[in-house]
Amino acid sequence: MLNVLKRLFNVLYPDRRPEREKQRERDFIQAANGLKTLRVTPEGGMSIDPEEIREQIVSAREQLKHLVHNPGARSGPCQAVAPVEMAQEANPSAEGLHDCVEVVAWRRLPSEAAVRYVCLQSTQTGRYSVVTASLFAGTIETLPTWVDGNTNRQVANALQGSELNWHATVSKAMDAWDAEL
Repeated sequence: MLNVLKRLFNVLYPDRRPEREKQRERDFIQAANGLKTLRVTPEGGMSIDPEEIREQIVSAREQLKHLVHNPGARSGPCQAVAPVEMAQEANPSAEGLHDCVEVVAWRRLPSEAAVRYVCLQSTQTGRYSVVTASLFAGTIETLPTWVDGNTNRQVANALQGSELNWHATVSKAMDAWDAEL
């Protein structure tokens, strides 16, 4: 009888959610059912032994460790280019043009204004160079549309000119940019 009512309900009120959302819900239910110490009270409260969760978190961290980037540590490819780094330290403009990643960093000033730095990070050496900076004073809720277009043009011009000063960290690159002003 219950199955008949369930089928009738599903015909009258079909689930219109996307399939990925339905799958996500099924995965959650399966994971919750897999917990050994999960207890549900008649009022709807839930409790679980913290040790069980801790064990699952530790095992998940170990399995997914390769996906996490530790900001303080160099990534694998950057360690293999020690000669390039040594040449860069000897001649800061010797970085040359190669693949870079755009990094955006913000700094709050004592005057409550904010500075937005657009940096490039070398994929070969992991070093940073500031390409442009913008000052935002007051309470701007949304950035004007011209900011992004102007920034893109400045990044392109800096790459073409290749007059970039490279530094080991983003903060050192930002400090060097500020010192040049």
